[in-house]
Amino acid sequence: MKKGRCMKDQIVYGLVTVSDKGQISIPVNIRRELNLESGDKLFIIKRKDNAGFAFVKLEMMDELMDKIRSDEKFFEKIK
Repeated sequence: MKKGRCMKDQIVYGLVTVSDKGQISIPVNIRRELNLESGDKLFIIKRKDNAGFAFVKLEMMDELMDKIRSDEKFFEKIK
């Protein structure tokens, strides 16, 4: 394990620039903390207030979808 500064409560991980192809590089410190590896799929969710977006690991979305699918009263709750 690497030694260094504790980032457990870190909120800001740096600054990225969008390339002319629409690409960004995810800072290494957040990739390490979230265990992101080359080839991982990320789900992109736009914020309702249009202030930006959030990335969620696809495997976490799979867990959420499974919980929704297993909750017999889920659709009654959102009516």
